Amino acid sequence: MSAESNSPVQFTCGATMKNRFALAPMTNSQSFENGQLSDDELHWLEMRAKGQFGMVMTCASHVQEIGKGFPGQLGIFSDELMDGHKRLTKSIQQHGSLAVIQLHHAGLRSPEKLIGEAPVSPSDSEKHGSSRTHRRTTIAMLHCGFILPSVVCHCFYCFYDFHGFYGFRS
Repeated sequence: MSAESNSPVQFTCGATMKNRFALAPMTNSQSFENGQLSDDELHWLEMRAKGQFGMVMTCASHVQEIGKGFPGQLGIFSDELMDGHKRLTKSIQQHGSLAVIQLHHAGLRSPEKLIGEAPVSPSDSEKHGSSRTHRRTTIAMLHCGFILPSVVCHCFYCFYDFHGFYGFRS
C-alpha cells in the first residue's frame, strides 16, 4: 500500500477524508421492508468505518415509498426514518470516517410487486412493464423527493449522492 493511499483528502467544503479508501454503495438488502435501518445494516456499515475506510456510503436509500427498488432497502422518505440515519451517521463518524448517503428513486424500474402499484415514469413504458405516466405536478413532487431528503441529510451526513430516478433523466 502506498503512502498516498493513506494520505488525507481535503474537500473544498472543508470536510477531510482521513485516507483515500471509500466504501462504494452496495445493495445489501439488510434494512426493514418499511425502510427503517436495521441493526444488521448499522453493524455492517459501522464495521467498514471501524476497518478504517475514509468514507462509508450507504446503500441506495429510496426517497419515496413508490421509488423503492429492492427488498430490504433503506429509506429516507419520512420523519420516522430519521432516527436510524442519525444513529448510522454517528456510528460511522465515531470511527473518523465520512458518512455519505446515496439518495435513490428506482422510477420505472421499481418492481410493481414490491411497491404495490405501477411504477412511475415520465411516460408509459412497455419495455419496463406497466409504468405510469405522470403529470408535471407529480414529476415536480418527485424532484422534491430528492431535494427535501438532501437538505435533511446534509444536517448529519457529510455528503450525498443521487442515483436512479430511472426514466426521469435523459
